[in-house]
Order: sequence, then C-alpha cells, then structure tokens
Amino acid sequence: MAGVVVALLWFLCMASRAEPPALRLDPGLSFAERTFDGHLQVYHDASGTLSQSEVALPPYSQRFQPIQASFNGGYSHGAWWVRFPLQTTREQRADPIQGGWWLRLSAPYVDTMDVWLPGAGEALVHRELGDLRSSLLRDWPGTLPAVRLPTLADDQPRWVWVRLAGARALSLTGGVSSVRELADVQQKITVASAGAIGMVLLLAFVSLVVGVAVPDRRFIAYAGYLSTLALLFASSQDLPASLGLLDSPAAAVRLHSFSVCLHTAAAFAFARSLLDMAHQFPRMDRVFQALSVVCALACIVALAGGFRHIALPLSVLWVLMSICVVSQCAVLLRRNVEAWPSLIGYAVYLALGVQHFAKNLQWLPYALTTQYSYAIGAIIHILAFFFTLGWRVRNRERRALALSQRHGERLEQRVNVRTEDLRQEIAQHHLTHNQLTMALREQQGMLAMVSHEFRTPLGTIGGAAQILSDERLGLARDDVKREAEKITRTVSRMRDLMDTLLADQWLEASSESMSRRDIDLAELLREKTDEHNEGSAHGRIRLSLEASHPTVLADETLLHIALDNLLTNALKYAPATSQVEVRACVLEGGVRGVGACVAIQVLDQGPGFRPPDLPHVFDRFYRAEGARRIPGIGLGLHMVQRIALLHGGSVAAANRAEGGAVVTLTLPCPTAGDVADGRLAEEVASQ
Repeated sequence: MAGVVVALLWFLCMASRAEPPALRLDPGLSFAERTFDGHLQVYHDASGTLSQSEVALPPYSQRFQPIQASFNGGYSHGAWWVRFPLQTTREQRADPIQGGWWLRLSAPYVDTMDVWLPGAGEALVHRELGDLRSSLLRDWPGTLPAVRLPTLADDQPRWVWVRLAGARALSLTGGVSSVRELADVQQKITVASAGAIGMVLLLAFVSLVVGVAVPDRRFIAYAGYLSTLALLFASSQDLPASLGLLDSPAAAVRLHSFSVCLHTAAAFAFARSLLDMAHQFPRMDRVFQALSVVCALACIVALAGGFRHIALPLSVLWVLMSICVVSQCAVLLRRNVEAWPSLIGYAVYLALGVQHFAKNLQWLPYALTTQYSYAIGAIIHILAFFFTLGWRVRNRERRALALSQRHGERLEQRVNVRTEDLRQEIAQHHLTHNQLTMALREQQGMLAMVSHEFRTPLGTIGGAAQILSDERLGLARDDVKREAEKITRTVSRMRDLMDTLLADQWLEASSESMSRRDIDLAELLREKTDEHNEGSAHGRIRLSLEASHPTVLADETLLHIALDNLLTNALKYAPATSQVEVRACVLEGGVRGVGACVAIQVLDQGPGFRPPDLPHVFDRFYRAEGARRIPGIGLGLHMVQRIALLHGGSVAAANRAEGGAVVTLTLPCPTAGDVADGRLAEEVASQ
C-alpha cells in the first residue's frame, strides 16, 4: 500500500513538472488556439531581485508551476515570472505571414513588464513594457501591449520569459497574433472603452441637467458618481497615457490609483444621498460620511505614489460597503419604501465587488468571462441606479399630482362655501342698501317737513320780534327792544342753519343733474361782493381781478353756494374791522396740468388754520377746536369741496405768510367743445 502511495505521489510530481505544450506560430490555428491558456508556467520571486539568467538556471527553473488558464497574481509583493515555449513550423519559416507574428501581452495594472524573446542562437531579445514605461518606446503604437516576435531559426521550441511587478493587481492574458488580428483586438478594445465611457458621461450630463432642473440633489450626486466612474474606466484603459501622458507613465499610473480612491469616495457619498441615510439610518450616515473623508485622504496617498499600501484595504472596504448598502435596501423594503431598484443595483454592485476582490486575491482566474461579466455588471448597476432616480421622480410627481388634486377639491369646496357666503352677504348688503335708501328718503321727507314746519313759526316769531322792536309803534322799552333783537338774531341763525342743512341735502340730490352754462366770473364776483358788502360785511370785502373777463362753465346755483360759503367763512373767522380780499386769475397750468383754469382766492386776516386741522378742514361737520364758540356746523368748506369736484376742479386751504388764511377754489376754463355744448343746452332750454 505504501508503495502505491509513493508511486502516485511521484507520478503527480512528475506530471506537475512536465513541460507545457509549445505555443505554435501557425496561421492554420484559430485565434483562441493561439492564446496563453494551457501554455504558461509561473514562479513567484518574493524578493523581486532575481534576474532572467538566474531564474533560467536550476533550482529556480525547476520551481515553475504550470497553470491551465491565464495568469492572475493579485496583490503580491516581489515579482512574478511567467514563461512559455514558442514554436514555429517549417511552412512558416518557408512562407512567413505578412507583417510577422506579434506577442500580445494584456496586463492592465502591471507597473513594469520585461519580456525576453528568443533571438539568434542562444541570445535573448529584451523588451520593456508596463504602465511605468513610456509608450513611445513600444513596438506597437496602440494602448495594447504587444511586441514583435523575431524570426525563429528552426522549428524547435524556444522559451519566452516575462517578468511582472507592480503595486496593483498583477495579471496576464494574451497570445500570438498577426498584424491584422492585433489591429482588430485594438479596435474592439478602443470602441468598447469609448462606448462605455461615452455612455457614462452622457448619463452623468443628463443626471446633472435633471438634478438642476427638478431640483434633486440625488441626481447631482449620481452625476458626480458617474463622472468618477468614467475617469476610472478611462484610466484603466490607458486612455490618459495615450492622449497626453505618453512621456509621463508614472503620472498615468498615479492618475489611475487616484481615480480608484476618488470613485470609492463618490460611491460612499452617492449611497448616503440615494438611500437618504440622514433620515433613514442616521448612525450609518455618520459612518459613511467618515469613510468618504477617509477615501478622500486616500486620494492624496495615491497621488503621492503610496497606493501599494492602501489597495487591499480599499478593496475590502468596497465589499463591506456593498454588503452594508444591500442590507439597508432590504430594511427599506420592509419599511414599505420602494427601494427594490436600489436593491438590484447594489446587489449587482456587491457581486462586482466580490468578483473583483476574489480576482485580486487569486480566488478567481483572470479570464475573458470575468472581464466581460464585470463590464456587463457595471452597465446593469449604472442603469439600475438611473432607473431608481427616475422612479423616485415619477413617484414624487404622482404624489404631487394627487396632493394637487386633493388641494383642488378642498379649494373648490372652500370656493363654493365662500361663494355662498358672499351671496348671502350681497343679499344682506342689498337689503341694508334698500333700508338705508328708505331711511334717507324718510330723512329727506323729515327735513322737508321740519323745514316747512319750522319756517312758519320762525317767521311768526321773527315778525313779532320786529314788531316789538319797531320804535314807530311806541311799544318797546329798551329791555324789550334788546330781547326782541336777540330773538331776531336767533331766528336768523336758525334760518341760516336750516338753509345750510337743506343746501347740503339738495346738493346730495342734484349732483347728477347739474345745469352748466358759461358764466362771466368777474360779473358774478362783483355781484357777490356787493351783496355781502351791503349785508353783514359792511364794505369789508375787496375784489381784485387779474383778468378782464374770466369765464367758467359751471352750474350757477352751485357756484353761488360755493362763493357764499367762502365769503361767509372768511367774514366769520376774521376780525370785525379787518378786510377780506377776493382775487381771481387765469392759470395756464390747468387743474391737473392740462389746459387752463381759473383760480378764485379768498384771503382773510383771521387766526388761520392750525397745522393739525389742515388735513381735515374740508371734512363734513369738522370744526377746529378753537373755533367751536363761533356759530357754524362745519358744512361750508365741505360743500365748497364737493362743488369743486363736481365741476372737475379743486379747493385748497393754507395759511398766509403775513397771517390769516387763504382758500383757493380752482375751476377749469371751458374748451371749444364745452362752449358749444353749453350753447346748445341753452338753446334747448329756451325752446
């Protein structure tokens, strides 16, 4: 039994040390048959100091182990050595293909890659590749690492040696290809990379526009996330190096490391915004916020060239973040929050992270299937997040529409209720208006009755008082005469009061049926001054006219009332021996700056108006505090103002600089059309 076990172990050891089949330079083979799969042997140099001549000698050459798939070294220190036999055919040596054979070496994250190709005799041809080597020194001008194979002298297998070293994940795929096949591979890689980057940038632009227009900070955070992802895709495919960093390969490598850290920070920030962690998960929000700051600090470390020390912790952090976010999406679903699109996106994101982490730790092979699955998964999770944001906007619009409809129904109900209230208020107002109209009619009737009933006894009392005070009858003693004069003055005052009340009431009733005609203002003013001078004024009124024949178009009765009130008011408040001056002039400025007007001023030498009383002198029944001992009820100036407004004019009160008051009545001068209308009215009235 022991002998069988020993024999089996010896067989396994011999099988493991068996040389792999040679990679043949035969155009009759398919593209897949000329890849590295099944032809590679690898050896890990932990120190990273061995040279090619050293690893080619025993005991290092005996330590190479065959692998069946592409090489994946993951994150490891030191250097990896890869070798494979290369063999040509007699037909190829006799009739070589056009453009020769090329060795295709795809190692996306390798810093330095040295290749030793079989040359003449036992000599080897050395080529330098890798991200830290200048692209200008490569045999192939594209971003795909490739070297031209020299012509082999015979059809014996020859070894090709490859040394890989770097701070990022180490992997190697490839094979041998013709120039046309190599160009096709380069074109597919460029088109796929440009398409993926273009799609991501387009989604980022659309998200930014939508986020600004809606506005929604989640779309803006998603635009930032996609922008960093586009930068990561571009730097992974060496696009920055091919566009502007051909002479600075170290800067291109650090840019890729920086993009990894920046995208991780953007992923944390976007997860906080998408899941609304500040409200849904406050504690995890603070954790994710701190991790975003840590990833931002990692960007500085990556730019400084220290990505080797943070690469593995960053991958672990990526996986842990994905697990945490998937768990949070599940919790949101249990809270009846529509988070299933986010759950799908982050589940795919978690699968990508686990696959990437497992590949870097050599748990999964570095093959086309893992690469394609990574690209497809990245597109799926990007579209899932975009659908999540669009779903949120759609739900918000639905909620806003439903809320608007509810508010519209409530508003319609309130409008109906308010309309009904307004109808009731209008009906109440109509009822009140009718009652007020009836009350006013009753008031007018009462005033007419009071006027009629008061005038008869007042006339009798006044006549009796005059008889008692008449000296020709010889009936009056001095005291009887004095009392009779008091009765006469009181009756006159009551009659004036009654006339004033009735005049205001009459003015209220006849304001809409005025009879306007041309009035010679000079003649009217002379008439009024003579009338008052012969009466209570005793010659105190002086008339001053600055225009020979000022004319106004007015109702003569209303104008008489206005002038009587102005003169009576001035005579009442001025000292008994002082003069009252009446002036009339034509102003070109008009009442409101249009046309010409006539200004009538009544100036007295009384106490004038107090400043607090000036805004109220034209109010109905308003009397100044110091003038309440003087007879009157406060209607004179109010009636003057109403008459002025009815004629399109104005009235103003002011104090004179030398003392006393001045009241100015302004009336517009008649135009040609007004004169014609006035004459026509007179002709109609005469007929």
